[in-house]
Amino acid sequence: MTIVHQDIALTSPGSGIRIEPPHSGSANGDLETHLRTLRRRLPHLIGSAVASCDGLLLADDLPDAIEATAIAALTATLLSVSLTFVAATHGTDLNEVVLDSGAGQVAIYRAGPTACLALLTDPDATLARVHLEARPAARAIAATLAS
Repeated sequence: MTIVHQDIALTSPGSGIRIEPPHSGSANGDLETHLRTLRRRLPHLIGSAVASCDGLLLADDLPDAIEATAIAALTATLLSVSLTFVAATHGTDLNEVVLDSGAGQVAIYRAGPTACLALLTDPDATLARVHLEARPAARAIAATLAS
């Protein structure tokens, strides 16, 4: 990837740089459509994001109070560590990771070989419902990015 001056924009004072990954405007619009669909279908969804496996933000539907670029980096990091853990213990691949706290859940799904989908929910979300909606969305995101 070649970085040119137009690809770098400050996200806020002192926050560093945000490098936009090279992808078509159509793919970006499709990713945002998938995230908006999740928002409509999951009543306790706080927000969602799609990140590349190296931590770049591809699309998000997060509240302004949550730093989307940080969520993308954390999502990729958690998925990477979890993949390493599962490979070392079970010798197999990983499809999703769920963190559950009193404040809600964070669910991360692989979206093909190059991306991941992160969902943040409030404590009233039902994990089974989250999986029911997010798994097909992750597959659709993977197909969008593959095209």
